[in-house]
Amino acid sequence: MPELDGAGLCQALKADKELRSIPVMMLTTLGEAQNKIAGLTAGADAYIEKPKGKDDFRVLCAQIQAHLRIADLGIELANRNRPAGIRAQQAEIRARTGKKSPGSPDAAPPKPRGMLRLAVRYSPANQLGGDVYDFYRLDNNRLGILVADVSGHGVNSAMLSGMVKAMAAPLSLAVLEPGELLAGLDVAGEQYFPEGYFCTGFYLIADEETGLVRYAGVGHPPAMIVGPHGPRTLPSNPGMLGIGMVDGTAGATDRIEPGESLVIYTDGLTDAMDPSDVLFGEDRLRTLLQSHYGADPAEILSQVASALDHHTSPGRPADDINIIVLQHLAK
Repeated sequence: MPELDGAGLCQALKADKELRSIPVMMLTTLGEAQNKIAGLTAGADAYIEKPKGKDDFRVLCAQIQAHLRIADLGIELANRNRPAGIRAQQAEIRARTGKKSPGSPDAAPPKPRGMLRLAVRYSPANQLGGDVYDFYRLDNNRLGILVADVSGHGVNSAMLSGMVKAMAAPLSLAVLEPGELLAGLDVAGEQYFPEGYFCTGFYLIADEETGLVRYAGVGHPPAMIVGPHGPRTLPSNPGMLGIGMVDGTAGATDRIEPGESLVIYTDGLTDAMDPSDVLFGEDRLRTLLQSHYGADPAEILSQVASALDHHTSPGRPADDINIIVLQHLAK
């Protein structure tokens, strides 16, 4: 192209209100991180390397299909935002999906590999929840885990949570660093999130043999590791996703040692109140998790649920609650 390069064309498309919903995938032979970040910053929905074989080509086709689904969800979300149709669309979602909204987490925990064990508990506040979680099998016995929380409740949050899940899948296939994946979600989500909406996110990649984890978070509660040597936190960066304001996201590394458990959760857990408006709180959660760190992951979740029920009784939490426990088996 004599006047525009790929990034320039992408920026022009995304600046046009009529064309910005068209998915843009930048295809190149350059695989360095800075090139990926530059492409995503220009507005691309995905940045991928040219396929080198049949398997790579099949991955590319799956990515294209995923982004077409995202575009369809964007159109559907715009239609649902029309005031006259919101109540009817909300009733339609309930009728079509029963207790699950389109964005409801429904990913089953993957079968255990190596020395790690996993359990999940998702408790929506109502039929149209906004929490998201998903798992991605990566190369070399690595497991990607995403937890995200879309602001608000109702049909918009439910639709946006489904879009976040759809956008994250092709980014995970590129085996991006956790901070790069979250930055990509921010850029890709900007064109779909209505004014006033955003999401938080925490993403990690765990080595299922060694317990090594690389992680990053934006606006999300810190993850916790509990074990025989006491608790520690995996901090999250400040900010919000989905509004185009994340310019790179710093990540870090840690290791889940044998006998330790890593816990990722959404703020509906710590923000849950008792009848006197006292928060469940991070300190209470840390103490509870530390006292049960060696139990089976499912039992840890059961203990948290029991403590939460006792704290909020006779009421119930006002927000969605999502908790994931990743445990490194003791030797």
